Amino acid sequence: MKQFLDRFILAIPVLFIKQFPYAWIAAVALGVWPPGFAWIFLAIIVIGLLMLRWQSAAWISNLRREHAVAGGKFHVDQPAATIGQAAPKLLLLLIGAGVIAWLLQGQFGLSFWQFFAMVIGFTVLYQDTRFFGAATTYVITNEGIGIRSVPGHLDYRLFIAFKEISRLEKREYRKDENWDVFARTNDVKDGLLMIPKNPNGFTKRIDKLFIAPQDLQKFIEQLPPGYVTSAIPSK
Repeated sequence: MKQFLDRFILAIPVLFIKQFPYAWIAAVALGVWPPGFAWIFLAIIVIGLLMLRWQSAAWISNLRREHAVAGGKFHVDQPAATIGQAAPKLLLLLIGAGVIAWLLQGQFGLSFWQFFAMVIGFTVLYQDTRFFGAATTYVITNEGIGIRSVPGHLDYRLFIAFKEISRLEKREYRKDENWDVFARTNDVKDGLLMIPKNPNGFTKRIDKLFIAPQDLQKFIEQLPPGYVTSAIPSK
């Protein structure tokens, strides 16, 4: 049953789930009228958020089922959002929402505060990755490394077997390099550069892949001996 439910939620596109922020507009516009009607839209938002969390948990569960032996290694690293990075963008959003609400107040019978709440809520829910980065998960099993990243309204799921990896280099991220990046934010500093054994890359679209676990040292300790071949250059 659990396997069926995992596959069910993973089959639903993130693009479809992330339409729930539109319910925020309806909830704010309706306010307290008709009685209890706005709560229906708030419930839709809660369901949408829970479905996104469920997808993440289902992917980890499915990865354990397919690529981890019973009692074997299964290390999960999920970089958290940093409020410090989000704060400047949120401040600009507050200012912008205030200006828009001031210009539109009275339109459609909505007050300044309704427009203000509408702009902030919808923007944060719909463009969450702009403020908090892409929800990213790394998993190490006995067989390889699993990666799931949600940089917007699409999610990317990879599993790269150790036999496909030549080495992992402990590096600083460089934007001028032609690296694919699966990380919480694109302004990461330290991480691991995955080098494929195949000269054509891991896939047709992915050559060298840069990842940035939150606990880099612990992540390295979970890898098979000899895979990490170089240190971060001194500054």
